[in-house]
Amino acid sequence: MKTRQVLGAGAILALVSLVVVMLRHDDVAESARSPASQKSPAPNPAQPKPLESRTANSPVNDLIIPTRDQVEGQPALVAPHLSELTTTESPALADKIGSPNTPPEQEAKVVLDLLKLYRRLFGTYPAGENNHQFVNALLGANKEKLPLLPHNHPRLNAQGELVDAWGTPFFFHQNSRNSVEVRSAGADRLMYTSDDILAGRPSPTGDSSAAPGDMATDG
Repeated sequence: MKTRQVLGAGAILALVSLVVVMLRHDDVAESARSPASQKSPAPNPAQPKPLESRTANSPVNDLIIPTRDQVEGQPALVAPHLSELTTTESPALADKIGSPNTPPEQEAKVVLDLLKLYRRLFGTYPAGENNHQFVNALLGANKEKLPLLPHNHPRLNAQGELVDAWGTPFFFHQNSRNSVEVRSAGADRLMYTSDDILAGRPSPTGDSSAAPGDMATDG
């Protein structure tokens, strides 16, 4: 009787051990299949970061920097350094602005002629939203780094703006690719009053004419 009990107990113990081993095997297999247990591949430092992960703190070499061709036609936000210019000469037209031989009432027309010369050279007027940006293009912030206005011109104020005979910055308004207006506030220094001096007017067909002196040579 005791022998049967011992054999029965031994069989039960063996069965329990077998079940425990099987359960452990299943746990190991499940753990191996679990995503959490799978190691992620080591990041490749040469692989660029996704666009959405780039922040203002990203290294400079990780940012997309536009080429000159991509920014061509955009407003000139800063004037070029003198060392960047292809020449230090400027057209004779620039000397007429502020010259004793040029009546103040004619200066807006001279500035317009200078802008037309720019269009002759580069195919369009400078892209700009204010006086400063137009002037930057004339100072050489263009694809050829060619100055049409010297950096030390006496009519440039401390803000880098071109001013009229009364010290007021000229107002530039580009109506279209081929039409631009230059406005002087006149003696009262107030824009859009009766003594304003205007050169260039809006034209439905665009101003495609070239004024005398457009092709003035450096001197």
